[in-house]
Amino acid sequence: MNRREGRICAFELLFETDFRKEDASWSEIYESAMRNRGLGNHAFVKTLYQTAVENQAEIDKKIEESAENWRLSRMSGVTRAVLRLCVGELLYSDVPPKVAINEAVEISKLYNDEKSTSFVNGILNKIAIKQGALPAQDGNGQA
Repeated sequence: MNRREGRICAFELLFETDFRKEDASWSEIYESAMRNRGLGNHAFVKTLYQTAVENQAEIDKKIEESAENWRLSRMSGVTRAVLRLCVGELLYSDVPPKVAINEAVEISKLYNDEKSTSFVNGILNKIAIKQGALPAQDGNGQA
């Protein structure tokens, strides 16, 4: 499994977690999902998923602060999962911000429409700029 496939797997786990009604721990969900997919333990997937779940309150706060006039509850499950995955990488990993954002946009393209993908890209860029991970842009889109 390459890193993009790992991100997609973590995204799918986050999407599933968002809709589960039973009270299962992230590790139970992870182990069950990996077993059902016929996969073993993948440290990269586990780290991405665990980071997003354990830090969800802070991640969600960052998303809502950057999503003007949008609450998470109004966003699609796909959009929430992609944003949580990437913001987790932006805040808690050493992955270059441009790489994390690009990967999130590519995943969004697979599961979302073009308008939603642009929305995801805009939110992630705002968060990265606020974190000082990307340079601020002027009105012409120039850094």
